[in-house]
Amino acid sequence: MKHLTLLITLSLLVSCRGNEEQSQQKTTNKETLPSHFFTTERPVDVKDLVDVKMNAKAGDEVTFLARIGGRKHGSFVPTLAMMIVADPNLLSCELMACDDHCDTPEDYCCEDPKVLTQGLGTIRFMKNQTDTYPFSVEGLGGMEVLKYVVVAGKVHDINANGLFIVDAKKIWVGGAPAYGDNRAGSGE
Repeated sequence: MKHLTLLITLSLLVSCRGNEEQSQQKTTNKETLPSHFFTTERPVDVKDLVDVKMNAKAGDEVTFLARIGGRKHGSFVPTLAMMIVADPNLLSCELMACDDHCDTPEDYCCEDPKVLTQGLGTIRFMKNQTDTYPFSVEGLGGMEVLKYVVVAGKVHDINANGLFIVDAKKIWVGGAPAYGDNRAGSGE
């Protein structure tokens, strides 16, 4: 299972550079996450993802602010309860001055690939200690691309190449930012 998770995570961390078209698979969730994963109370004094990732080790309990996104048409895994999140200081295309700058702002394609890799994380929702829930979490609890989230969980794996996998225990879902107010929706 660890190797499968690593392969999935690495494939999600690949940058979107290029003009290739990828079909987006929308799934309707018949299954849902248990309510204990979600909170309506935003934790206070939360650091950004990169600040936490900088000093985290496997096994650490962490809480951080991020935005859902980081990969073109792949921020949510269609068959597993996993998603990619990006540091809130990374600039997604919808926050740039030109309205039609990019048709997939969730991929952060204008960011430097190395900076992007260091600013991404993978969030897993675990059914038990070894198994991820076998369905997409897209749309559950209001989770949508580009929205802010505060994730509290345990670091499953981390390395110097940008890998950062956190098993979520609690998640707060906020709103999306707006042009001119990058922290709108973050609850700060």
